[in-house]
Amino acid sequence: MSGDKILESMGLAPIEKDQELKPVEDITEQLPVVQESNLPVTSVASERAAEENLKDIELAKRNIENIINLGDDSVKEMVEIAKQSESPRAFEVVSTLMKTLLDANKDYVEMSTKKRYAKEEKQAETQVTNNNLIVSTADLLKMIKGEDD
Repeated sequence: MSGDKILESMGLAPIEKDQELKPVEDITEQLPVVQESNLPVTSVASERAAEENLKDIELAKRNIENIINLGDDSVKEMVEIAKQSESPRAFEVVSTLMKTLLDANKDYVEMSTKKRYAKEEKQAETQVTNNNLIVSTADLLKMIKGEDD
């Protein structure tokens, strides 16, 4: 051999400058051809995250609902106190409480909307399909050229 220890250990001969390189057999022709795969793909982590998101939204929605219910009772009582005392400060407190309840109602509606979108998103994630086409390079060239077997 030529004295190259790596070539000798592998049982190979060095390529001479005037020696022509021979093409290697196309091993991709031995690969099986699969036309399509319409299997639904779901991610366990994203599914858990979506479920946790729905639970969090539901919890926040219930909390806001409880605050609104307590606030309704409080407003009624505060209005009675403000009427009896005829104090400007009492009416100011009532108006602030009413504003806070209006904001809570807006948050409640927003949570309902978020919950609906989260459910739709979860359903959309579970219906993902991937279409894969696995072919050899020779088959791909035939397809491009429009040749049939």
